[in-house]
Amino acid sequence: MNTATRRIVVALLALTASLLIAPANAAPRAAAAAPVSISGNVTGGDFDLATFASVEPLRVDALALVGGTWERVGHGTVRFAEHPAPAEPEGTFNLTVDQELGSVRLKFHQARCIDEFGHACPEVGGGVDIPASMVQTTYWDGSPLGTPRVEDATAIDVTDGNVTNRDITLTRSKKVRATVRPTITGSAVPGQVLTAQPGTWSPAATSVGLTWLVGSGSTLGEYDMPAGTGRTLRLTTDHVGASIALQAEPNVFGFESPILQTPYLIVRARSALAVKAKAGKRTATVTLAVKAPGASKAQMQGKASIYAKGKRIKTVNVRNGKATIKIAKQKKGKRTYTVRYSGTWRILPSTKSLKIAIR
Repeated sequence: MNTATRRIVVALLALTASLLIAPANAAPRAAAAAPVSISGNVTGGDFDLATFASVEPLRVDALALVGGTWERVGHGTVRFAEHPAPAEPEGTFNLTVDQELGSVRLKFHQARCIDEFGHACPEVGGGVDIPASMVQTTYWDGSPLGTPRVEDATAIDVTDGNVTNRDITLTRSKKVRATVRPTITGSAVPGQVLTAQPGTWSPAATSVGLTWLVGSGSTLGEYDMPAGTGRTLRLTTDHVGASIALQAEPNVFGFESPILQTPYLIVRARSALAVKAKAGKRTATVTLAVKAPGASKAQMQGKASIYAKGKRIKTVNVRNGKATIKIAKQKKGKRTYTVRYSGTWRILPSTKSLKIAIR
């Protein structure tokens, strides 16, 4: 028996053995659930839908209740024909969901320029307000305009396969407007607590979502990341050199809301001076060291100046947190001098007074 024949015989014996060992009543493996498509037409009630969609896309989300929370289980975009015929609908949508979900509900809304982290999209840039959507959010319930609540939406059964004709008409949005913009109170220094003032809104908001953003203090708006929610944010030395901003989004049932952002605050380290003086004949040499928790020595730059009776005598550069000031032509006697450190964009200025006995 050659090698090829031997391999065939072994394979046949293995197959026979597996059939003999398998239980007689073993159930066949279930086939994976097939994806189901849901489609329909979308029209604009009193506006040109395609024009509004050219600003930001119109989205269709399939939602399912998972663990008591409505979660997105499928999504699509309303599409428009380049040259629609008069009888054609303005827009159409088609999305897929897993058949094993049983049923889903459809949400129609206009995307806002926010990325997955909650920032303003790159083409808008950080540090700007995000306007309210131009199209009203609605949920399919079989009526022409839908319903504003997901709980009142009609469940779409997907167990029997593809679903069609889930048509809807979208309307212009009703928008919330700020009467007083949100602000931040508190000092932007480590150890302090910043407090959000959520602003006031028309119509009055039932609640306001507050998100703190932390980014680069040297490049505002480029690297903003969410750093917390709620009314307060406690600052630490890790925040030194960072930018802080607050985003506020009001919640008003049946209205579309903007997201307003406050101006940036820069977290600056407190500085303290250690100063020593050595007096000479009508001269003095003053050495100083800057301490600024949260800032590295390389970041401790700036200027140091020495004053007597409010008059500036000399200014030198501070490098790596140190500087030496030499003064001459001073009057003999003991007097008070003041050393002032300028600080930087990430370090606060500070002052230290000392008495020097000029010989």
